Amino acid sequence: MKYIIAMILVVSSWTASAGNTTVTTTIDKLYSYSEQGVFDGDIAILISNAPAGCEGGYWLRKADTLGYQNTLSFLLSAFHSQTTVSLSGNNHEIWSGSSAKYCRLDQIALIHD
Repeated sequence: MKYIIAMILVVSSWTASAGNTTVTTTIDKLYSYSEQGVFDGDIAILISNAPAGCEGGYWLRKADTLGYQNTLSFLLSAFHSQTTVSLSGNNHEIWSGSSAKYCRLDQIALIHD
């Protein structure tokens, strides 16, 4: 019985993390959308080595992201200094503002070279 419970927990953790994708990169372009209806305040993040499933890059929505200001500050800092970053996102939340696949950004880490 303990073995079955352990296996259920392992499979559950795999399923929970299956939608996450992480890449180490630099930020090539940032786009900000204003007065675009549903996309108002959205940020599109373009990177040179986007992972499979996130070929467009990543995106961030102001309307429902509690850490939006902090994340935007990190993005701007990394972009202007061309600092290497680690971006993690959810490839099950694809941005509807583009035909390219942009994954929803969950986390950014600045990496000191």
